[in-house]
Amino acid sequence: MNEYILVVEDEAILYRRMKKILTKESFEVSDYTPSVAEALQSIHNRRPDLVLLDIKLQGDLNGIDLGKMLYNDYHIPFIYVTDFDNDMFFAKALETGHEQYLVKTKPRINANELKRAIYTALQKKQNRKLSKPDEKLGIQTLVNYLDIIKNLGGNDLTRKNVAFEDIAFFTGDTKFLDEFDNDFRKNYIWLVTRDHKLYFLKTSLKKLKEKLPDNFVRVNDHYIINLKPPFFEGRINNKKIKVQGEVISISDSYKNEFNEKYQRYYVM
Repeated sequence: MNEYILVVEDEAILYRRMKKILTKESFEVSDYTPSVAEALQSIHNRRPDLVLLDIKLQGDLNGIDLGKMLYNDYHIPFIYVTDFDNDMFFAKALETGHEQYLVKTKPRINANELKRAIYTALQKKQNRKLSKPDEKLGIQTLVNYLDIIKNLGGNDLTRKNVAFEDIAFFTGDTKFLDEFDNDFRKNYIWLVTRDHKLYFLKTSLKKLKEKLPDNFVRVNDHYIINLKPPFFEGRINNKKIKVQGEVISISDSYKNEFNEKYQRYYVM
């Protein structure tokens, strides 16, 4: 499969010129994407191999804002392709972890410079992939409390691997322990899967949050939820959401974090 490149550019004519250059090199190219909000939606629909990113974009957020997200949250390599040829914007861009900073040469784009920057970034990505383990696919869970599973038979499953894409939410809410006779133990939390199965984790929500993919967000002291459909069904009002049939409150402590991620995943 050919590499897929997301072009985030607010000038349609420049987008078309870049698309022409890229398609000649057999790259797949995104549709016209002139804003950060549309770029995030595009990423959630299909993760690109590389992003070409203008700094001046439509909307309240600019390319520097998106660059920070690409580097810190999505870990997608990106190249700035911008009109801004000054030290101030270059200094800001240096803080975002970009692969290259190219200045547009209107009315044309330097095709060779652009292609070389793209191939260099993709090769660096491939080299990084070969030098480190693959992205984590899921989480190892316990089928019950540790002191219980140690007494299970030699052929009984004691730990289960659960894919991130199958997890609706993580919680410490004891109402989910009915099937275990509310035998609550400290320092445990639980996850609930798409088929409503429950598995144990001996950790805290705070520690767990640091190891989860970007689509998981903490909403209160007792829940970390999966923002992706079909689990996240929507908002009831500004203070509650529904996740796989469960009505969950958003506490004031986590409201800003939730709203920020919500806007990344869903066009308002």
